Amino acid sequence: MTTTMQAPPQASSRPGTDQRGQRPRRIAFWVLALVLTCTMLGTTLPTPLYVIYQSRWHFSAALVTVTFAVYAAAVIATLLLAGRSSDQAGRKPVLAAALGASPLSTVVFILAPDLAALIGARIVSGLSAGLMTGTATATLTELVPASARRRASLAATAANMAGLGLGPLIAGLFAQYAPHPTTLVFEVYLAVLAVAALLLLLVPETVPHRTRPALRFAGLGIPERGRGEFIAAGVAAFAAFALLGLFSSLVPGFIAGQLHQGSHAVQGAVVFLLLAVGAITQVAVSRLDSRRVVLAGLILFLAALALIVAALAQSAMALFLAGTVTGGVAVGAIFLGTLATANRLAPAERRGQSISAFFVACYAGLIIPVVGVGVLAGFTGTFPAVLTFSILLAALCLFSVSRFTRVSAPVRGVR
Repeated sequence: MTTTMQAPPQASSRPGTDQRGQRPRRIAFWVLALVLTCTMLGTTLPTPLYVIYQSRWHFSAALVTVTFAVYAAAVIATLLLAGRSSDQAGRKPVLAAALGASPLSTVVFILAPDLAALIGARIVSGLSAGLMTGTATATLTELVPASARRRASLAATAANMAGLGLGPLIAGLFAQYAPHPTTLVFEVYLAVLAVAALLLLLVPETVPHRTRPALRFAGLGIPERGRGEFIAAGVAAFAAFALLGLFSSLVPGFIAGQLHQGSHAVQGAVVFLLLAVGAITQVAVSRLDSRRVVLAGLILFLAALALIVAALAQSAMALFLAGTVTGGVAVGAIFLGTLATANRLAPAERRGQSISAFFVACYAGLIIPVVGVGVLAGFTGTFPAVLTFSILLAALCLFSVSRFTRVSAPVRGVR
């Protein structure tokens, strides 16, 4: 695919006017990336705390996956019903609503007396994430010139992964070394959200013509142009988020049970390692061809699955860490490359809806495989369940590889 070179902008009659005019949008771009990071951080704060909740309320690993799955289900429902809302009502009201749901879920976490309250908090957290992800990605894209669109894809994926990774790390450290492990970390997070709300005031509206939003399912919004490539990107993202879901819900329990590491800090740090490596990978490969980035990520993904299965079979922590690092590189590359593909193919007038469709595939990956592993593990044990999970994800990877290799003309630059 070729790109059309645009003529350079004409020089301003007043030196420095263009630069000064663009400065507020550049500031808003990075401010919004920080707000997105803060919001996503809250969605994974409970990750290393599930072991504590299990001990306190005596529920099974299968219920851990259910608790995690209701969050992803809430994200998907929000994306499907409100995916077009920011295209209609404007980006900023939807961003404000997303950020407003976060303290509500956080307060429920602080006060939660039982598993039912925990599930309720996860549902509200999913509402927040569902409104934030597609809307923030669309806004970041619109805050930069078309020639800098790959920067928007990089900022969106890096902010997502940084937030998702920092949540388990911070909560794990609080759980291991601070008092009141299931409340103090959420109280601190409320202060973070207050700062994020103030920062959101600096973000301008990017939708010029606004109408009253219609909260209904209006189709997935898969673009007609490049439909096959968009679907291949969605399948690859589904697989990547399935691995993220495994780490975010069940891996802390696996580390404690199969790998004999009872430290909450270690459990949270392993989840952080996967996501931190992913974020670093995204920065490293951001200027490379997006199709090749996805293909390389899918190949590494297969290697990561093999390492994780071997580690659980041998109860080898070192091997598990190797699989974690490899998986982080793979997930980072796949997420960046596939979101760049979706962003490139999304029509401007339905950008929010199309990006939301992409995130539906991502969050479906958080639900279906992980719940399957949790339920299957109750019947067969951990290793057979993870092995089955890995085989299914490997099949999805091979499908995406076959579809991406059919794209005859790669796009230069991850955008």
